[in-house]
Amino acid sequence: MTRWTSDIFRQIRPHHLLRTILNPKRAIRELKYRYTFTRKEEFCATLSGAPLKRVHELLQELRDQVTFTDTVKEGLNNLKPGANRGEMGDEADILYVLTRLLKPQQILETGVGAGVSSAYMLQALHMNGSGRLTSIDLPDEGGLSGWAVPTELHKYWDLYLGSSSELLEKVLNELTSIDIFLHDSDHSYGNMMYEFMTAWPFIRSGGLFHAHDVGRNDALFDFCKAAGIPWTRVRTYPVLGGIRKDGVQ
Repeated sequence: MTRWTSDIFRQIRPHHLLRTILNPKRAIRELKYRYTFTRKEEFCATLSGAPLKRVHELLQELRDQVTFTDTVKEGLNNLKPGANRGEMGDEADILYVLTRLLKPQQILETGVGAGVSSAYMLQALHMNGSGRLTSIDLPDEGGLSGWAVPTELHKYWDLYLGSSSELLEKVLNELTSIDIFLHDSDHSYGNMMYEFMTAWPFIRSGGLFHAHDVGRNDALFDFCKAAGIPWTRVRTYPVLGGIRKDGVQ
């Protein structure tokens, strides 16, 4: 038995076996992603090219911003009817750190929901002293979008309400170029492939491509194949996929 296969068997649990039997395609997908998984600190360092020491400094910087994080938490707790979508975990920390490191002038995200990812990127832009975030979101039934974003950060934010299928190409053509792209809207295979293929040409050389919930289907695999992106350039934490365009990974 090779070291690779022995590592796999050591981590098998009963619920893994059951899930494999019920959905073998998902199990194969998870095995392929296994070798792109990394800790959030390494994820940031690898994609940005920054030393781990700097990444740790920025994570501490974020932890020290208690007023900001408390405001976002308060916004999440004040849920209104129809505000039923989820929130990011440690991925929000990653987005903050990478935005601080790359100092982007233009970020584009699809999918806002409560606005946790938006808030953390906006706070990083505020700390950078420049840059804008453009977001596309199809609101909840209650017409809500980004309710957790602190009001003082709205000056860095342009929010378009509607589906990405209707707005993405229009917005990209208006922006002409973006430094960071984040997909976190409808995670169907068709929509993910559409967004990936549409946004990729607009990302500048050295810019970042991100997609949330990449394990839902094979969209990221198929996109990389279609775009000629080696799988070795993909990083994930845990469900956030990251690729640096024309960057060394």
